[in-house]
Amino acid sequence: GSLIVSATTSQEQPTITEPPSKRQRTGLTSKMESGKKYILSATLLHGSGTRDIAVDSESKVIVAEANTGSVRVWGKKDPEGWSRIPMSREKMHTGLCMVVASLKGANGYPNGTFLSGGGDKKAILFTAEGKILGELPGHTNAVHSASVTAEGSVLTGCWDGKAREFKDGSVSFTYPEHKNSSVVLGLPTGEVVTAGGEGDVCIYKSRKLVKRVAGAHGHVVRKIVPHPLGFATCANDGTCKVWSNTGDLLVTFTAYGEDTKFVYGLCTIPVTNEMVTCDDGSTVKIWSADGKHIQTIVHPSIVRAVQALPNGDIITAGSDGMARIFTRDQQRVASAQEVQMFEAASKEGMEAIDIAGLPTEAELMKPGTKDGQVRIFNVQGKAMVYRWSEGDMKWVCVGQAMGSGRGKPKPKKTELDGKMYDHVTKVFITEQHSVMLGWNEDDDPRDVVDSFAALYSLTEDLKYQVFEFVKPKTNPQAIAARKERERREKLAAAMRHVPSWEKFGFQLFADTSKLGPMRKRLQKTLDAKSDATATEKKGLALMMNNLENTSKYHSSNFTSDERTFIVSALQWKGKDLLPALDALRVLMQHADAVKTLSEDPKVRELLLAHLGDPAATKHQLMLSLRVLANLVARRPRADQERKQGEAPQDVVQFISAAVAACTRCVDTKADLPVRTAASVFLSNTICWIGMNKVKADALTRSIMDVCIPPLVSGGGKSNMLYYLLVATASAARIKPEIKAYIAPKVTGVPAAVKGELTQSVVEALADFRKVFGI
Repeated sequence: GSLIVSATTSQEQPTITEPPSKRQRTGLTSKMESGKKYILSATLLHGSGTRDIAVDSESKVIVAEANTGSVRVWGKKDPEGWSRIPMSREKMHTGLCMVVASLKGANGYPNGTFLSGGGDKKAILFTAEGKILGELPGHTNAVHSASVTAEGSVLTGCWDGKAREFKDGSVSFTYPEHKNSSVVLGLPTGEVVTAGGEGDVCIYKSRKLVKRVAGAHGHVVRKIVPHPLGFATCANDGTCKVWSNTGDLLVTFTAYGEDTKFVYGLCTIPVTNEMVTCDDGSTVKIWSADGKHIQTIVHPSIVRAVQALPNGDIITAGSDGMARIFTRDQQRVASAQEVQMFEAASKEGMEAIDIAGLPTEAELMKPGTKDGQVRIFNVQGKAMVYRWSEGDMKWVCVGQAMGSGRGKPKPKKTELDGKMYDHVTKVFITEQHSVMLGWNEDDDPRDVVDSFAALYSLTEDLKYQVFEFVKPKTNPQAIAARKERERREKLAAAMRHVPSWEKFGFQLFADTSKLGPMRKRLQKTLDAKSDATATEKKGLALMMNNLENTSKYHSSNFTSDERTFIVSALQWKGKDLLPALDALRVLMQHADAVKTLSEDPKVRELLLAHLGDPAATKHQLMLSLRVLANLVARRPRADQERKQGEAPQDVVQFISAAVAACTRCVDTKADLPVRTAASVFLSNTICWIGMNKVKADALTRSIMDVCIPPLVSGGGKSNMLYYLLVATASAARIKPEIKAYIAPKVTGVPAAVKGELTQSVVEALADFRKVFGI
């Protein structure tokens, strides 16, 4: 097995900013949100920065150094740890290495085949031993994305805007062109997803366009990665989004801080369903499945890529010439000194390092514990970084651990073309021709380089080199302050939460952390029933096995035995019914289960009965509404519904009946979790109508008839208010006739909504005012 990382160089310093408050927007949680933090496990030291990572297993790593175009293999053996393994050929490209990817499952290639794509327009196939298997032809620009289809064809994405599909080493299909660049992913369910420089996301099935989400992101899409619910994307607009395999937006979160906007990498941790991002602010961030910020790991430089290993560890590709592995397992944590060195190097300055407390030069006479071990020594009063070389049996000096340089006088500005700049430098466009480039510390380096590149038609390689030179000479705090000043007026006019289908999509109740107790309760009830059938017992076992395997929700089958059990369990009474409803809530996230059960007349009948039961307990109502919220979000849509807005009448009638039963659930006298669940269901229904342009004006009006009274009364807590405000304002964006129906009834809402409000409610209320001109 192998893991591959590629490379480039830079020296950046981070600033951390918490993401916007999204904690009240969703009930999604990870399967296993451990309180443990990720800690450094190993450092794989290189002379050139690393850029991309491909994981094949947790025991072998291939690191590609982008600037040299070479790849190197690291292997892990306990207890020695990681060490270099020789390859027959290391150099792959003459230019930058842009991507490395495992081609597991590709037809015609052995296991352990990888693809390396570069700025030299080449896509090279090779093994971890260094054997070259071939080259995929036809690229007219840098190759920076690669994947494999469900059928075993190889996919590539290129800066020429085209995604290509290869069979037997030749182009068998070229997908429609994106602007400037194209990234690509093959899904195990058979779809192929492409995205590009214009921010659009396209989904193909059997090479035919199924759905195009125009403006899915506000800038270049960097990555498309697999996700248990379908796929996920990240982009230069700073956002990450999770989508179903049919293109429904499920989760959105903002991953960048004030000093950073590009999200370079994204992955999902298989054991927890958490997500990990890396950005141009030198940070790696861990997120829960619903986009809640869990942990930030600050790095000494830009992190170009991040991937998860099968054991739950993560590996990062740093532009400082180091790939780093992080773990939650105490057995795999690096030495205390190595961890301290990494954390200190990642801070803005080196003041945290006590030079007097570091080991002296005399310690350099003692051997290291493993090849590649990194330590800091006090050498003549300076903090010097050394790496142990097992081959040379000595400590090799890497360089000085430099401080932040505080206290230095501010340099004088230099005039260029009538303007004053903090920095002016000469850039050689060719070997004979050079031009001057000027910029200030508060200039966004991306904007500086983009304008300069457009003016002088720079190649991508040169553009990248200029960016790497300019960025360390800008000030992230000054950039953030300037942007804040410039966009204050724009932000005041912009909406953050409306319409819901454009801003954050559906909200899910997706907690899977209590499946164990759920299984026990269901099994106990079923065992106590004398008339329980063998089919029901088999169905329960199959269903729980399905639910507990969260990584297969998109691909595993839902059987008729499972359907028989859940329909039977939904007819249980009292407390016995509750775990059955909760199981149905989770089943609504399973692709095959939601397809079967959302269309099942008996399931619909039982759900409406439980929701309309006059004697229903608060738990019965809450769980029924959570099921409905997930059902609306995850039920599959036919082309006629998604493209023409013509939803099946039986679906509209079923949802209309559920909405009618919601009136008592949003009443201020109802239990708060019941009100919140009802508000999410109503908000998701409006999101579905708006997203698919569903022709259901009567249903939309009936939803507003339920949402508006609690808003006018000013009752309810933050979560409930948030969803009702967003649903009402979003409904007004569906069509002018709906807005005209709502507007006269909500003039008193802003005055009624008062008291101690969360930031999300404050923002939603501001959007509400703008929509209705109040």
